[in-house]
Amino acid sequence: MCGIAGVVRAGGINETDIARAQKMAKIIRHRGPDDEGIRQAENYVFVHRRLSIIDLAHGHQPMSNEDGSIWLAYNGEIYNFRELRERLLAAGHVFQTHCDTEVIIHLYEEEGSACVEKLNGMFAFALYDENKKRLLLARDRIGIKPLYYSFADGALRFASEAKALVQTAPRLSSPDPQSILDFFALSVIQEGRTAFSGVSELLPAHTLVWEGSGKPQATRYWRPSYEVKTRLAGIELTDAVSDLLTDAIKSHLVSDVPVGTYLSGGLDSSLVSSIADEYISGLNTFSAGFVGEEAVDERTYAREMAASIGSNHHEIEVGPSDFLTNLRRIIWHMDEPTLSPGVYPYYFLCGLVATSVKVVLGGQGSDELFGGYPRYRMGLLERNLAGSLRRGRLLHLANGLMEYKKRYGSGGLKNELRRFNASDSRRIYEIVSGFHPRRLPGLFSEEFKREVSGYDPMISFFRSLDECDSKDLIDRMLFNDFHNMLPSILRTEDRMSMAHSIESRVPFLDHRLVELTASISSREKVSGDDPKLILKSVARGKVPDSIIDRRKQGFSAPIDSWFTGALGGEVRTFLLDGPAAGRGYFNRGAVDGLITNALEKRKDIWRVWSLVTFEMWCRIFIDGEGPDYSA
Repeated sequence: MCGIAGVVRAGGINETDIARAQKMAKIIRHRGPDDEGIRQAENYVFVHRRLSIIDLAHGHQPMSNEDGSIWLAYNGEIYNFRELRERLLAAGHVFQTHCDTEVIIHLYEEEGSACVEKLNGMFAFALYDENKKRLLLARDRIGIKPLYYSFADGALRFASEAKALVQTAPRLSSPDPQSILDFFALSVIQEGRTAFSGVSELLPAHTLVWEGSGKPQATRYWRPSYEVKTRLAGIELTDAVSDLLTDAIKSHLVSDVPVGTYLSGGLDSSLVSSIADEYISGLNTFSAGFVGEEAVDERTYAREMAASIGSNHHEIEVGPSDFLTNLRRIIWHMDEPTLSPGVYPYYFLCGLVATSVKVVLGGQGSDELFGGYPRYRMGLLERNLAGSLRRGRLLHLANGLMEYKKRYGSGGLKNELRRFNASDSRRIYEIVSGFHPRRLPGLFSEEFKREVSGYDPMISFFRSLDECDSKDLIDRMLFNDFHNMLPSILRTEDRMSMAHSIESRVPFLDHRLVELTASISSREKVSGDDPKLILKSVARGKVPDSIIDRRKQGFSAPIDSWFTGALGGEVRTFLLDGPAAGRGYFNRGAVDGLITNALEKRKDIWRVWSLVTFEMWCRIFIDGEGPDYSA
């Protein structure tokens, strides 16, 4: 895993461009502490920071072809690179290394921009073709590896992290109002925007080409289909998923440095660890727990799984001490505010991993593929309620409404009744919304509402959702989570692992497995209260039944007890006094009410968390507070 950055200018780069590229390399050096390189030519400068995983003695980047006409700065791992290498050797290409980096260069010589369609892996790269004076930026199908860019003043600048662009060009650092609204409406930022008004994110499964005139042209090269369904069923389907997952995990274990696995105690990481253990002797596994919080501590299950496979198990315990100091480090690495409190313990977990191995596999992505989140069951129940009404089955409807109230409370039932006849798109929007659409306007100041009056995050959301080729409600929920929610999880995965200079791999997101799961009927994934039906079948015999059959529990810090306990006063002061008081984004009374509900009633606590991470982001990147971690 590595960090890349650079500047391309059609009229020729200047000394300022070179200095900025070198500073960007310094800012992202945590992504690659093992080596650094620079390629400077007439129209471009590429920089690279290397984390050595494959062919440790070689692989210095930026790397070129034999005649020096094509140069590549690359971040990622190509899991089918050996197969591609053999094919390219047979076609007459000459290799100087055994790195996957060189495979991309020669594959580009054969395929041009379409080379990305042959790659199985996680990647983000910049390639410059000197003969054609063409820049090609590319990102893997799922968006596991990040890539950001800005385009202005005749130059295109890019980097693995947005902070590298922002901290070398202060004009890019102003907050993007639409992105702020997105974050609080949906907990994600849409359509390739970032929290910074001058920085864009290259979307997953996209290439971007610029040949020095006009605007860069972005093109999507892949999308899974949810409409075309597989004919596989029963044991054949289970075997197909099992075979693909096993093949993905086996390919993800290829490394010239030690490899381990995360082990939270849940189904996904337990299954990955079990399969990995079949190929690695003395597997190292890693988990995190919490000080005095048995209700959210999954270490008992992690220990059970570790004992069943005989792994070398490592644990770390995370508490609320030095909370704001630690959060400052975390948000600096994240580049953006974040919804999930799981980012907090994840930072420390990655630090633990770094003490023993350099590569680690996790179970991220499984919930979005196999229907693991409780909201899918909410959507399923709402679909059944609508069907009962449509068919005049009033007794079923009454029983369903009672069940809904039992699960989601009176407030949840009221929301469902309000959207009873809503479109599926509106239903999904409300289910996944951060602040409910009815509550969202009250959060903001009148000044900020005027600033964003021309933008409705719901419209962008609907536009994205309409790209799904299935009309099934659960398919569309899965599509949305895969394309809009999963990116925030992968951002946490990438930033927290890279903060500690380790490579994190996600075998569930092998694109072949993604394509297969998208083709599986939603009824095969979620049924009543039983999610992940197929994956549970795959896990039988590999994972203890006590782990397979337990209720899902997300990996998250116990902020309810932290905020209502020792951190309560600190959080209130942080959000209502000092710099926060003069931001102008929020209705102070609404924020005060949220904090009061959180501290006194344990209500809206995760919404308070989102405000805390947003304020910390403002202090770091807008106010320039805190230590300079790039120094």
